[in-house]
Amino acid sequence: MNTTLRSHSSGEIKFSGIIPPSLLKLIIKGAKPTAATGPFGDFLFQEMQSPEAVVWYNNYLLTKDDRFTDTGKLPEMELQFGLNNSFSSQTGGLGARKLHDGSFNLVYVPFVETELDFEKGRIYTTLDVLLTPALVILLAQYFPVLDSFLEKVAKQEAAVLCALDQSTTHEMKKIIDAILGNPYSGGTQKFYISTKVTELLIVVLEKITHYPTLHRVFFPKEEIEKIYAAKDELLGNLDKSITLLILSRKVGLNMTKLKIGFRQLYGSSIATFRLNARMKEATTRLNDTADSVGDICYALGYANPQHFSKTFSKYYGYTPTQLRKENGRKNGADDGKVN
Repeated sequence: MNTTLRSHSSGEIKFSGIIPPSLLKLIIKGAKPTAATGPFGDFLFQEMQSPEAVVWYNNYLLTKDDRFTDTGKLPEMELQFGLNNSFSSQTGGLGARKLHDGSFNLVYVPFVETELDFEKGRIYTTLDVLLTPALVILLAQYFPVLDSFLEKVAKQEAAVLCALDQSTTHEMKKIIDAILGNPYSGGTQKFYISTKVTELLIVVLEKITHYPTLHRVFFPKEEIEKIYAAKDELLGNLDKSITLLILSRKVGLNMTKLKIGFRQLYGSSIATFRLNARMKEATTRLNDTADSVGDICYALGYANPQHFSKTFSKYYGYTPTQLRKENGRKNGADDGKVN
């Protein structure tokens, strides 16, 4: 890591390769992990590198409320995604910001000087893609939305691409999942990351150019917390039938606010979010377990394997069995090293 992280309550945080047991389930294949444990809780940072970008998958589990200061002398151009829970920050040159769960932005700082506020009892998850300026400049000829941002970068002034953080789309989430689930190793892994990061940046710029988020989330904090609770309820009960009415009663928020707030935070309807989560979990189980297609089908709440396979095929364009066969071929192939 090129920065130093300090806890306001515990001082400078020391990192090692020892993974806290509480975060072991979040390890991803092929990434370089760095972790820390202390009175503040447990942190896990996982790094994947390519010539065009460095990808950091970050998880913070707090045991008490705390503020952290992140400092570094080098400039950073970073595509930031909030993946789980929202947190406040104060960045030199950019002022106060709040990165919401389900949102993203592109940020540049000539040096790192950021304060982060976390609350206890939560796992905060972010994906930070450190981009080379060359890649962004290359795409600027196709996306004029980058012009004013790059003018500030050229002057080494802190800059944020969008005045409002943007909603992460389903297409972006699928690319992020592909990056985190990178099936390759060696040189092929780096090439895959480069390809996916470029694809992700293009999708981001397309969204900002043609379908920008124009309105802030106006829900008060307590209602946003209930929307987060609804998301957790959906993810924790993929095998169960749950209606909007039941969900709204469980979290204590009326159906209209829940529907509108969920779409504002996550960029999709509740039904689409649930389908996306089921398909992601299905893919994980098909790739990482020996469970039968039938077992996976019932574990995700589908009535029968035929319905599950039809839904999966419509979603991805290939069947669960075809995915298993392709995964088997990759596992039986070479290690991806480039001579």
